Amino acid sequence: MTRWLCIEAHVLAGRYHGRRSERERTYFPSEWPPNPHRLFQALLAAGNLGFRRTEFSDAKKEALRWLERRAAPEIVAPPARAASVVRLYVPNNDMDKVARFWAQDKEPEKQPNELKTDKDLRPHRLAEDGPVRFLWPIPEEEWEAARPYVEILREEARHLHCLGLGIDLVAGNGRILSAREKNALPGETWIADAAGVGWRVPVEGSLNELMDRYKDQARRVQSGRGRGAERYVTPPAPVSVYREVGYLRRPQGRRRPVHAFSLVDDDGAYRSFDPRDAITVAAWLRHAAHERAKAMKLDADFIERFVCGHGDDAETKNNRFSYLPLPTIAPRGRNGRIRRVLLAEPFGGGGGKAQSVARRLSSASLVEEGTGEIKADLREIDPDTDGVTLRYLGKALTFGSVTPIVLPGRDDFRSRKAHALVLKALAQSGYTTPVVEITLQREPVFPGAEVARAYRVPAYLKGFPRTHAIVTFAEEVPGPVVMGAGRHIGLGLFAALA
Repeated sequence: MTRWLCIEAHVLAGRYHGRRSERERTYFPSEWPPNPHRLFQALLAAGNLGFRRTEFSDAKKEALRWLERRAAPEIVAPPARAASVVRLYVPNNDMDKVARFWAQDKEPEKQPNELKTDKDLRPHRLAEDGPVRFLWPIPEEEWEAARPYVEILREEARHLHCLGLGIDLVAGNGRILSAREKNALPGETWIADAAGVGWRVPVEGSLNELMDRYKDQARRVQSGRGRGAERYVTPPAPVSVYREVGYLRRPQGRRRPVHAFSLVDDDGAYRSFDPRDAITVAAWLRHAAHERAKAMKLDADFIERFVCGHGDDAETKNNRFSYLPLPTIAPRGRNGRIRRVLLAEPFGGGGGKAQSVARRLSSASLVEEGTGEIKADLREIDPDTDGVTLRYLGKALTFGSVTPIVLPGRDDFRSRKAHALVLKALAQSGYTTPVVEITLQREPVFPGAEVARAYRVPAYLKGFPRTHAIVTFAEEVPGPVVMGAGRHIGLGLFAALA
């Protein structure tokens, strides 16, 4: 189970004034979301504020050194838009020149009260109230070693007071989240792009540089009288120990890791199955994954919860494999039979054990429960090159159901309540992208599909309404899109509409 270190900064004034890069000052490159190096600096500053400087222990330094070695975090932030340019008049940095004259017992050309300059800022205005969250994943195998550092950082985050410019006051907090809690966070998710630039991220050595820079700042003016006295002014050097990445907004964070297989016979020819029996094909695939996981001697809890999906808690309902038979979508005619299956990990991935199980499934057999008859063999295919699979994995604004969605509640034959249940199903599945339009219908959306009531459902879902749907999102969403009460066994599966 992956845990997430979450450091929150609640922007108190609803505006953020940070710049992306000082060297691009002329073009107002306002920065949103705040870069991780700013947060790193803010944590160090909070740990050395006032009397807390005497409490800044070696343990806190080691916790920050652990943080600077982590990969760039995910950022979940409220929506924000650039506001109008604001011009401020502030003291400029020419005090170095004044101090140089003072150090030589000379009168400066300009007095300090004359040294003012204009400064143009273009803040970001937050569209809604909420914190900016920085999230670092911690795999289960690293947890015991990382736990002391995480606990220190969690406490230190509560002393955050500023992030960005000096006027950007924040209230800080630190938490440890499960994968389910992390996926349920409201706001827009931003993912680091190693090929991009513009956002600074701390690296090994960033802490030492910032501490040395503070010492240089404290002794930048040296003066004295008498023989051997030193009189000089040394401006602090700009920070340089960091790396730059880009940050991309992802409507759904990341695409779910998927593993695609074709269903073939002994000769390599496709085997096909009735799309109305999607839950049966999903059961065969789950049984195959279960057998492979047992043969690998994986721990029983992982097999029961992640592979088999047993458990009633909310985390188990999403943190597990989804077994998705893929009906063929043909341009015309009634060719909707199942010839491929998709094994989907949860958002954020299932870790090394999940990937190992998926790799071992290639060449496995799908066996009918009870009879022991081999129905098909699995052959791994590339999901990014197979045309049918791409219909399910492509990014799009509008998706239509291929298998009907089972609503997570009774609609009482009222369309407004049915639409609300679709939104609930999306939220339960981990989708946060706003929805523009929902169309519900009994008839199939794609050629070769059947009316919603024709599909088999498990006994525990027979009392819930089934419907086909067309959902349009406000932004492009990557597939696979799957929702509803039967989303892990082949029901509620959507494909992109051209």
